Amino acid sequence: MSLATVDGRIEVAYVLPDEDRDTPHSRYLDNDDYEVTGAELHNRDGEWFLHLRTKAEVESDTPEQATAGHNTVLGVDLGVNQLAVTSTGTFWSGHEFDHWRREYEKRRASFQQCGSRHAHENIQSVGRKETGRFKLMLHRIANGIIEEAAENGCTVIAFEELTGIRDRLSGASWGHKWAFERLYEYVEYKAEPNGIDVEQVDPENTSRRCSHCGFTHPDNRDGEEFACLKCGYENHADYNAAKNIGLRYLRRNQTGDGGGAPVGVRLNRGTLNASGEYESPVENSGQSGSPRESPITRTEGSG
Repeated sequence: MSLATVDGRIEVAYVLPDEDRDTPHSRYLDNDDYEVTGAELHNRDGEWFLHLRTKAEVESDTPEQATAGHNTVLGVDLGVNQLAVTSTGTFWSGHEFDHWRREYEKRRASFQQCGSRHAHENIQSVGRKETGRFKLMLHRIANGIIEEAAENGCTVIAFEELTGIRDRLSGASWGHKWAFERLYEYVEYKAEPNGIDVEQVDPENTSRRCSHCGFTHPDNRDGEEFACLKCGYENHADYNAAKNIGLRYLRRNQTGDGGGAPVGVRLNRGTLNASGEYESPVENSGQSGSPRESPITRTEGSG
């Protein structure tokens, strides 16, 4: 198989695991009912593993959730420790980005000490490799966000406003600002052929507000932990912020009580409506109350 790397495209052999262990690949790869929708390359103890994602078309129990008449929003929070977090509970860690950003800074500093023409050429080469690596990483994250939105019947992806994001985020560098702008750009153009709109909303207090009861206080958040001082709701702070970003879009664009399309923020189970009420996914019952959220899905590495 052919893989794109920062040093160019390479050809490698893809060895399938034994059928009697791990995932029975013939059930998916050799089945015409399943379509390969993406892949992720992982290094484990010096060995490389390619994880393929497949999808089969199935009849939904709640088909109206994905129709044009039901506008569902996917909220996306951006950060340093977690580059991106969706309101459906998918995380893309920023650890790999930070690792390579520091590594390339060390390489540039080492060449700069030499001061020769050859060192200058090496610095330029490092810059090209850095940009290439990060663009590949951000394209993978953007593809994952689009896939998340499409699979959950979302018609809108909402981000926080990018203006001033470096000043808002503790520990953010100019490299992070560049990455957030590129990620938004990639999501925006990848979303268009999928019929998904991409918007930005005012981020004020989205990290301090409880997505469950609406209580806003700076002490609700402690690092990556969110614990509402009023209702006791607890979860990862970035996940809570992603839900608030989706809610902020809904409240900015809701048509009021007089009509318009029903709207909701897509969670990993069900939706939140513009009033912050939870709606169960089971048979589209419209059941409201406290969200019975399943454990957060974490996608480690670059996505």
